[in-house]
Amino acid sequence: MNPRSIILIAIAAVLTVLVILRYTVWGDNGHSAVIQPAPPPEANITIRAESGEFLPPFPAFSAISERPVFRPDRRPEPDAVVEGPAQPAGAAPQTAPEFVVVGTVTGPDGGVATIRSGNETLRAYVGDTVEGWRIDTISGSGIEVSQNGDRFRLSIGEPE
Repeated sequence: MNPRSIILIAIAAVLTVLVILRYTVWGDNGHSAVIQPAPPPEANITIRAESGEFLPPFPAFSAISERPVFRPDRRPEPDAVVEGPAQPAGAAPQTAPEFVVVGTVTGPDGGVATIRSGNETLRAYVGDTVEGWRIDTISGSGIEVSQNGDRFRLSIGEPE
C-alpha cells in the first residue's frame, strides 16, 4: 500500500469517528447529550398487600423444619385394602407375590405400573396378569393384586 492510501484511510477513520461522536454524544449546541442512567431504586420498597398479607408469619411454616420432605419416614400412609371373603377351612394361605413394584403412574384409564420380576422389568396395566397375579388397582403409592380370591397390596419398592 502506498503512503497516499494510508493517509486517506486515516482521514476517513477520523472523520467517521467525529460524525459518530457528533450524533451520539455531542448535542446541537456543543453540550454533552449522553443519556444518564436511571437513579437506583429506593432502599425502602414496600410490597403492596392487595389481598391480605403477602406471606404468613415464619412460625406458620414450622412443619417444614419439623418434618423435612425427603426423609425416609415421610412415606404416605398406605391405602386402605378391602378385605376379601374368608378362606375356606381347607385352603392354605397364599404367599405374597415375588415381583417388586418399581413405580406407578396414575391416570384416567387406571394407570401403569413398572414391575421388576426376576431380571426382567415390564409395564403392566389394570387387568394384566403378572406371574399369575391379576392387577386390580394402580395408585400413586403401589398396586393391589389378587389371585384365587387372595388380595395383596404391594407398595413401591417392597419387598427389597
